Amino acid sequence: MMDATLDKLSYSVPNLAAATDLSVDSISKAIKKGDLVANYFGSKPLVTRDEARRWLNDLPNEKPERV
Repeated sequence: MMDATLDKLSYSVPNLAAATDLSVDSISKAIKKGDLVANYFGSKPLVTRDEARRWLNDLPNEKPERV
């Protein structure tokens, strides 16, 4: 599991990317795939702390093999 400090109630995509040391594109792709569930305030996606932690905990523990 990644060790991200997730202490806010929710995160915008850029703030979640910064908190997890991932790119905005990676977070956006996870939301579009349905792996990471966002709630919306108008058109702004927000990811709750609990959902972000769930998603991080569900990431693989090992690097995938290249095919």
